[in-house]
Amino acid sequence: MDAEYKIIGGDGSEYGPATLAELKEWIGAGRVAHMTQVWRNDSTAWLPAAQYSELQPDLSKQNAAVALARVQGLDSTGFWARLGAFVLDQFLISFVVAIIWSFLPESQHLKFTLPAQINFNSETEMRALIQQLTLQMQAIGFHMAFIYYPIFLIYDVWFNGRFGATLGKMAIRARIIQVNGMPIGYQTAFLRWLASRLSQVIFCLGFLMMIFQPQKRALQDFLAGTRVVFIR
Repeated sequence: MDAEYKIIGGDGSEYGPATLAELKEWIGAGRVAHMTQVWRNDSTAWLPAAQYSELQPDLSKQNAAVALARVQGLDSTGFWARLGAFVLDQFLISFVVAIIWSFLPESQHLKFTLPAQINFNSETEMRALIQQLTLQMQAIGFHMAFIYYPIFLIYDVWFNGRFGATLGKMAIRARIIQVNGMPIGYQTAFLRWLASRLSQVIFCLGFLMMIFQPQKRALQDFLAGTRVVFIR
């Protein structure tokens, strides 16, 4: 026997019985949402529609359609606003990194200062200078590889995955969303962070793309399937 369904409508009235196909049509028409109470003829209780596995794909499509309609009229966040948010984020990250770095023994190598006068004819002085510069570069490399980038990654992915925005973007009331209007989540946030590093290594050309795009999407937005918009 095919399953039959009943629902409690928004007006509090009971509708049905209906077949699964008819119920899916109701979902498409907006008559049934996630929390709509649904009864199935093999059930002992009324349950929210989202708890029926056969309805979940259609409810997900409904969510995506609602989200897309909600963001259609939102303004895209442009280059200068996003640059300002990035600068604020980098200031916060650098503050945390500086605190951590100050407690590490490698930080002493960054205290090197260039001598006021350099005797380029002295092999001893030149070797000492090269040695100091080498230590300086090694310290900077350690700083970037093991402190700055891990903190940058965690900060960016956690805030964007959890809230859709870093503190810098929150300050300008911007959010990162999927192109269909849905939240990005942690996986997309991580992919977008990696794509941003690609934009960085190609002389920041990936960031500059947003200047010429109608929706102000940079390379990382295209690769991750995202947009950055102002929220109301």
